[in-house]
Amino acid sequence: MLAHEPMDVVAVESSRLAKGAQWLEMLRAGSPHGLLVLGLAASMEEQELSLLLVAGVDEFLVAPFAPAEVQARLTLLNHRRAASDHSLRERGRGEVARLTDIVQLQSELLHAGLELQRVMQRICEHARSLCHADGSAVGMLEGNMLVYRITVGCVTSFQGFRLPVYESLTGAALLSGEVLYAADTDRDTRVNQEATRRIGIRSMISVPLRHGDRVVGALNILSQRPHAFTEQELRTMELLAVILASAMSNAAEFEAKQALASERAAALTALQETQELFASYMNNSPALAYMKDGEGRRVWANEPYRRFYRVLQAELPKISDHELMSAESVAIVRQRDREVLESGQPTATEELIPAPDGTERCWFTYRFIVKDGADRRFLGAVSLDITERKRTEAALRRSEESFRALIEGSPEAIFVHRGGSLVYVNPSALSFLGLKRSELVGTSVLNYVHPDDRTLAEGALDVAPAQLQSGTSEMRFQRRGGRVLTAEVSRMTLVFDGEPATVVSARDLTERKAMQARLVLSDRLVAMGTLAAGVAHEINQPLTFVISNLAFLANELRTLAGELPPGRLSEAEEVLGEASMGANKVKQIVADLKTFSRAEDDAPTAVNLQNVIESALTIARAELRSRATVVRDYADVPPVEGNEGRFGQVFLNLLINAAQAIPAGQPERNEIRVKLRSVQDHVIVEVSDTGGGIPPEMRARIFDPFFTSKPVGVGTGLGLFVCQGIITRFGGEISVESEVGHGTTFRVLFPSARAFRAAYSTSALPSSTAEDAAATSSSTPRS
Repeated sequence: MLAHEPMDVVAVESSRLAKGAQWLEMLRAGSPHGLLVLGLAASMEEQELSLLLVAGVDEFLVAPFAPAEVQARLTLLNHRRAASDHSLRERGRGEVARLTDIVQLQSELLHAGLELQRVMQRICEHARSLCHADGSAVGMLEGNMLVYRITVGCVTSFQGFRLPVYESLTGAALLSGEVLYAADTDRDTRVNQEATRRIGIRSMISVPLRHGDRVVGALNILSQRPHAFTEQELRTMELLAVILASAMSNAAEFEAKQALASERAAALTALQETQELFASYMNNSPALAYMKDGEGRRVWANEPYRRFYRVLQAELPKISDHELMSAESVAIVRQRDREVLESGQPTATEELIPAPDGTERCWFTYRFIVKDGADRRFLGAVSLDITERKRTEAALRRSEESFRALIEGSPEAIFVHRGGSLVYVNPSALSFLGLKRSELVGTSVLNYVHPDDRTLAEGALDVAPAQLQSGTSEMRFQRRGGRVLTAEVSRMTLVFDGEPATVVSARDLTERKAMQARLVLSDRLVAMGTLAAGVAHEINQPLTFVISNLAFLANELRTLAGELPPGRLSEAEEVLGEASMGANKVKQIVADLKTFSRAEDDAPTAVNLQNVIESALTIARAELRSRATVVRDYADVPPVEGNEGRFGQVFLNLLINAAQAIPAGQPERNEIRVKLRSVQDHVIVEVSDTGGGIPPEMRARIFDPFFTSKPVGVGTGLGLFVCQGIITRFGGEISVESEVGHGTTFRVLFPSARAFRAAYSTSALPSSTAEDAAATSSSTPRS
């Protein structure tokens, strides 16, 4: 064995190793710097070489061994040893310097404070410097994206750059939680090569950053050279990542504490502002507010309360209730306070408590329980002066009562609704429609408007108060049973029962319309009566000569009887008799016309009803002849008190109605019977026909004005209405009995003249009016 320097470099022949290499291992273990071995093989045979390989020689030579070559190889090993020792010394000095820099960095971070952005910036800069990198960066997780918050060196321009987590080496490090190193990014499939080429990176290390148990980001160093980093840089990055994670945790904790301190400061400020706002609110409120303790002492009161009772805040606990109000008021207040304190439930009450100057005041007071931080109970109260409101309510109530009394007593029908169902109707409305209040309230006013006028009423009577257009119009309404009423309708908006409402009032114009129609008819009948009287007068004069001359001819004919051939006298007498009878009949008709047309006053006189009926039959003969046979059933009756012309109008109307109830063409099969009889002190006239009868639904309306079942132009609907007026005027009554298919009987009952005079005097009768004038000669058919 040859050695250049003892125990540092040795040469060993393979034959020395045949019995084992333990002695060589002992030499290596004893060398402080490590032993370098030069193996010497006798040949190139495998057995020779395997002994050297097992021993782990550093160099070997094959025999023959030239001394110069052996010496050269030993010298080479010796130089390698020296270089290795220097490298170790340098590496040790570099590791120490690196650790020193990291310690210095921690010190700098302590002085830099807890501003996280500055901390991340300093660590990036040191990472780049300590690892001899071209760039470094800190990326933070935001959902599924990695956002680079800090970038230095070659990646400075990529601050804010966003990269999907699943498409990069950094993302892989974040997901695995392990430190990853890409020695050559062009060959590493874990790397987003598009991004690295864009930046110009060939190698990089990515270290996860942890906050507690969570990975929140990564610290990266990057180089533009492949294989730029060693194990030493990996350990350095791990240390820096721990420092950064610790700084992030401290910064987060600091931020949380700062946020909590800010919240507390804000809460304190808000509390102070709330207290000031509450004080300002309560002191500027119109209400009197106060608090009492369990003993009834006032512990707080707002400024209006203190001003009202003229006390200071400091005086409140010392002032008793009796110093502020009367004994009666004290009893009321204490009773109310006790109820709340015992029950714990808030109350709202109204109380009459006089002011300090004695004026009466009405208060609305809300009492409730208040607790402080020590859970002590206090009584809180807020009182509002409602004196004026109570006065206004009383005045409004009186006004509403007066208004209700007004509309309750109004003769006009009043309907109140709020754009829909009726909420109120006055008694006149009930009478107007013939319905009960329960039948009207809740329904629509349109239900009672005549179907022909309903279109006009829609949008005028049924709209809400806000849409109503005030005005008046004339409409027809329909009562129960079908009777039609004409009314002048007005509509307006009023406050009813405290709410806006639509008020519809209807003034019944039916009687006035009937009066107007009768006045028109009266004018026409007066003209007709005047014409009839003139015609009768004109006929009467020549008729007198005709009758006189016929009588003269009859006398002369008897004087010349002897001179006429036999048989001629009787023939001449027969002709003169027929002429005289015809003339007398014309005279009777003229007399009847004069009876119906003369404008006599209404003073009652004794009237023979049989004569009146016969006159009416004579005038109506042409109408009766073609429809029915007239049967007279007269008994002796006393005279009645009345007007002959008016009574004639009544019976003429009843006869024409009876005739028109029977179809023309078969008079032998139909009958109109006129029956005249007396019962005690009354005279009864019945006019019966065998016509079609009157339906029950129409029977109750036949005496209504303008009601008619006849076509337009056949009847006006005033005939029976006028007849009823004439009959009742002279103390009589008219009624009807009818059965559909079996005919109709009108029954007229008059008191006898004696009975009439016993019950009435002439002065007691109403004077003649235009309304009665319409009854002088109406011949309107029955409805």
